[in-house]
Amino acid sequence: MTPLVRPLARGSAAMSITLMLMLVSTIAVLYLNRSVLFEQRTVANQVQASQAHEVAEAGVEWATGMLNQPFDIGANCAFLTTTNQSLRKRYVLTRYNAATNPTSGVVPATTAFPGCKLGPDGMACNCPTPPAAGRAVAELGRALLPSFTVAFEPVAGDAEAVKLTVYACNAQAPACDSTNFTVGDGNARLSVILKLRAVLRAMPSAPLTCSTSCDLGGSYNIVNRDITTNGILVNAGAGISAGNGVSATTLQGQPVNNAMVGNDASLAALASADTSSCSQSAMFNAYFGSTIEQYRDLPSTKRLSCTSAASCNTALTSAYNDGWRSFYMDTDLHLSGNNTYGSRNDPITLVTPYAVDLNGGNVFYGLLFSNDAQTDDLGTGSAQVFGAQVSCRGYRNNGNGTLTYDTDALLNARRLTALMVRVPGSWRDFRTNDDLLP
Repeated sequence: MTPLVRPLARGSAAMSITLMLMLVSTIAVLYLNRSVLFEQRTVANQVQASQAHEVAEAGVEWATGMLNQPFDIGANCAFLTTTNQSLRKRYVLTRYNAATNPTSGVVPATTAFPGCKLGPDGMACNCPTPPAAGRAVAELGRALLPSFTVAFEPVAGDAEAVKLTVYACNAQAPACDSTNFTVGDGNARLSVILKLRAVLRAMPSAPLTCSTSCDLGGSYNIVNRDITTNGILVNAGAGISAGNGVSATTLQGQPVNNAMVGNDASLAALASADTSSCSQSAMFNAYFGSTIEQYRDLPSTKRLSCTSAASCNTALTSAYNDGWRSFYMDTDLHLSGNNTYGSRNDPITLVTPYAVDLNGGNVFYGLLFSNDAQTDDLGTGSAQVFGAQVSCRGYRNNGNGTLTYDTDALLNARRLTALMVRVPGSWRDFRTNDDLLP
């Protein structure tokens, strides 16, 4: 009997060891599985956070790009073919007015939050009108898709800057804004400061500037009552001639001859640096800080061409009604008839390396820059320009036109054509609304 007991004991011991090994293996597998589950959850959270962060970055790029698009938009933030408002005018920009608003450049709407939802077919956006009371948040539907909304705030001490904050969620049905952007699986908040970078770097100091000669004839009126420019009427690189019918109005007590600054050495130097077609952009660069080609290629510049006074009027009026305020002409600009282009609060900046010819009773608000220019050369009509006119070469008049230096129109033209760019070092990201800058 004894020999039978020993094999049974050995089998029982082996079975016990096997069971213990299986138990240890099970515990190890369970532990490893726990680690895998933890890693899966960590990766999922990282993916959701990364998605939300990328959506927020997309929101910053979208808002910056839209702020630099001059065309009018509708409720869906898309291009609108009837006169309305650009995104910058709707949410950010306040125009200059010497009497009522002498210092403000940017007064953002803080109660409206435009935004977009990102779907498989592209973005669906909404740009609500700023309300008189309460809040207006973008209506983006109930689909569970990544979305963002944008908020605008003033920047203390800088009238030409705005703080842009984007609230983003990776997949959320309601709008992802400041009140509920932390309820989703993944969320992010990014902030950046944008500042107006003027395209028109230096404003003309006289209603009429010519790098060569200025010839005023007919019953022409030229006016400058602006104290900051010392009431200068004409600034020319060569001679200035004025006929007996010319009426000149400058600062009270200042002789008209003192307001006619001819043979200006700095303008003459610019004229000599340019070719006869001003293709070297020396004169242009003095005011815009760039070449004419660089101005032409800006996203905020509308490029036009025309072959007659009628086609010029149609092209310019149509583009203005679509929201464009900065223009480049590939051809001469001929205008006749009795039309108004721009306004003191909504002026135009028009540049052409060719000629400008104004006839009839046209009224123009803003800045005209051309290779050469003439007004009412046919001796008919009474064209009016409120702002300033700069000629890379010469200027002549033979009618009843009026040129008035208008500070409001020029400052508004400077702001409306300015680009909004990021301020270096202003980018911040946040986890919750309680996170503040140090």
